[in-house]
Amino acid sequence: MAARRAFLLEVGCEEIPAPMLPAALADLAARLLEALGGPEGLGGTCESPAIYGGPRRLVAYISDIKAREEDREVMVSGPSVQAAFGPEGSPTKAAAGFAKAQGVAVDSLQRIRGEKGEVVAARKKIIGRDAASVLAEACPAILAAMRFPKMMKWGDQGFFFVRPVHWIAALLDDEVIPFSFVGVSSGRSTQGHRFLSPGPHAIPRAADYERVVSGAGKVLPRPEMRRSRIVEACDKAAAAAGWSVRRDPALLEELTFLTEHPSAVAGSFAAEHLDLPEAVLVTAMRHHQKYFPVQGKDGRLAAGFAAVIDTESDRDGVIRRGHEWVLRARLHDAQFFWKEDRRRTLADRLADLARITFHESLGSVQARVERLQAMAELVGGNKELRQAARLCKADLTTGMVGEFPELQGIMGGIYARAEGLPASVAEAIEQHYLPTSPEGPLPAAPLACDLAVLDKIDLLAGCFAVGLIPKGSADPHGLRRAAAGICRITASRAAGSDSPPVSLAAWSGFAFELYRKQGIAVAPEARENLLQFVAQRMRFLLEEQGVRVDTARAVLSAGADNARDVWSRAEALSELRSAADEGDFLALAASAKRIRNILAQARDKGIHHDSAGVSPKLLRESEEKDLHGALDRVGSQVEKEIAKGTYKPALRAIASLRPQVDRFFDKVLVMAPEADLRANRLALLESLAALLRRVADFSEIVVEGETADKMPQGGMRSA
Repeated sequence: MAARRAFLLEVGCEEIPAPMLPAALADLAARLLEALGGPEGLGGTCESPAIYGGPRRLVAYISDIKAREEDREVMVSGPSVQAAFGPEGSPTKAAAGFAKAQGVAVDSLQRIRGEKGEVVAARKKIIGRDAASVLAEACPAILAAMRFPKMMKWGDQGFFFVRPVHWIAALLDDEVIPFSFVGVSSGRSTQGHRFLSPGPHAIPRAADYERVVSGAGKVLPRPEMRRSRIVEACDKAAAAAGWSVRRDPALLEELTFLTEHPSAVAGSFAAEHLDLPEAVLVTAMRHHQKYFPVQGKDGRLAAGFAAVIDTESDRDGVIRRGHEWVLRARLHDAQFFWKEDRRRTLADRLADLARITFHESLGSVQARVERLQAMAELVGGNKELRQAARLCKADLTTGMVGEFPELQGIMGGIYARAEGLPASVAEAIEQHYLPTSPEGPLPAAPLACDLAVLDKIDLLAGCFAVGLIPKGSADPHGLRRAAAGICRITASRAAGSDSPPVSLAAWSGFAFELYRKQGIAVAPEARENLLQFVAQRMRFLLEEQGVRVDTARAVLSAGADNARDVWSRAEALSELRSAADEGDFLALAASAKRIRNILAQARDKGIHHDSAGVSPKLLRESEEKDLHGALDRVGSQVEKEIAKGTYKPALRAIASLRPQVDRFFDKVLVMAPEADLRANRLALLESLAALLRRVADFSEIVVEGETADKMPQGGMRSA
């Protein structure tokens, strides 16, 4: 077996934001594996890089790369045969120049078939390079290609990376791989913990990295080690005070990538602050100070916390007292706001919303609340929905939300309960911002769902009205999140819900009209752009749930006005596209494409037909009569099933048309010489096409020999 070598690449930076690190480490590992190449390169069957890295270092380590590339032969294409050889077969200057450039004799050139016809080619032997040469060339290119959500420029040379680079360690076993990146040259030294053991610390061999950085450097390089250390240390510190830690996976992940040598301390605060709403206490600890809340044996929130510190210990209690002092000040402020805010009701605060800008192009939050109230009325909402819409933004004027912006909506719900408002109104106010992340929790109650959808439609309509449409990965107003939220909430609604049915077209139409009434110009294409945008998110969510690409396209092409309806149709079509039923569906899909093409060709040729209906008197052939009768019978059945929302029987009924459709195309000439027969048959196909689109557009279904990427997009692209 060929010799295997270990390679280490560590890029030391100023502190990298914790949310960026997991993706950055995965990106670095993937780029390194790609640069090593496949079986003929250095990679071969090497393992994935070990996961190291932290706030001050990006690390990739591979223990078993090949010592050198394999020698290999490649075929290099050259000029066309006509250009390479004269009329008598003698080589031209083009052939001679190509052969010389490739280092081969002219008479060794071969003829091969290329994309543009027959060309000459040279078979070359490529001598594999040693690993050191490959890595010295690849490493700076890998680092230069990395991208982060936010990048920094520094120095008069215009260096560009996630954060300024301070050191680079690059070792192939004990050999330094020499290269330079953003003005820093590679070496064999690493830096340790900033305070416990700064270094530099020399790394004898690549395989010694973890021993050196964790021993002499006092840094735990593996995220999973830091994660375990944090859990263990917090549990121990809390238990010593008689508490247990409330688990928070998101905070744990953040702290894992904020620290290099974590430990924990337990602190306390005055018990009187437990009178504050729990949401306020948790937010003050978790969001502002990154503390874990703790609880007593009774499961209730205790007057304490567990704080993660990036050092070995706090022997004199200085760090603990510092954390307690900072939290004491925050909770004192919260206690003041809790008392002062309740001196006024939410309704008393509505006039203050006029002084808060929703968006410079879209007016104030007060104007937005007026639109939400009007929309609640237009969609048939009850008194409680209108009341929730009126009050849902009032907490933006409170001191508590000013101090803790993460509590918007939540405090509105808490204050609504304190005022004695109906529980459903308080819940709707509290939850109308949900979901706040792609997989975050949805509003729980129907009224909260309705208000959340109205709020997101108003946001989308306003931004699309004035052209604030997301471009690339940038989405400063959270429109993708809002669109996905509408889809998820609507899709989750139980069939037969008492809430008004969500019609995206109608509800967004209301929103655009309300903006116009408030004097805001709406772009002519805004409504269509909004509907397509939400449909894109709907398709993305369907595919994310495992729905086939062509199935998602088919159901969305048949209508995307209501996500619950789309989801039901997608589930029905996915279930029926099983091995037993696939044949009928694929045959009808092929027929649907054929129908679409025939009708399109007729339109292109100016051949007109009465799309209003088929004349039974002009049905001559038995096959077209059979198809017409089957369409009447099946169409009636399909409409009944659709009205009930039972799409599986509707699809089975549509699939039952296959025999009549097959016989029609086998025996009937659609483009008959007689104008009246031709028009009637085109009208029959129009009726069939309309029925095939009632649940899903069968022409979007992939049949044998096609790929989803080759199929018509219909304005839909995966988002």
